[in-house]
Amino acid sequence: MTSRRATLAAWTLAAVLVGAGLVMSIIGVLTPVSFGWFAYQPDSGATFSPQGNVVILTRTAVVGSAVLALGLITLAFLAGLRRGDRRSDATATDPVGD
Repeated sequence: MTSRRATLAAWTLAAVLVGAGLVMSIIGVLTPVSFGWFAYQPDSGATFSPQGNVVILTRTAVVGSAVLALGLITLAFLAGLRRGDRRSDATATDPVGD
């Protein structure tokens, strides 16, 4: 695999990771969550209803966020690598002090 092909494959992989993570995060957040626990008094008649800003994430949302973060980190790495390559090309063609 040539360097150009490897770079294109890395950019494509990073873009796919970002897209998949974004889609998974949106699906996970929009999925209704039902939950329960057993530490309650059965005959109390009171029902717990969360008030205010309570966010309960599904496993899909958490995994999607992790995939999105991995894709963004990969994109940042590739952007830095490309910038470094440009800078080294510029100094190789224009030597200072000659």
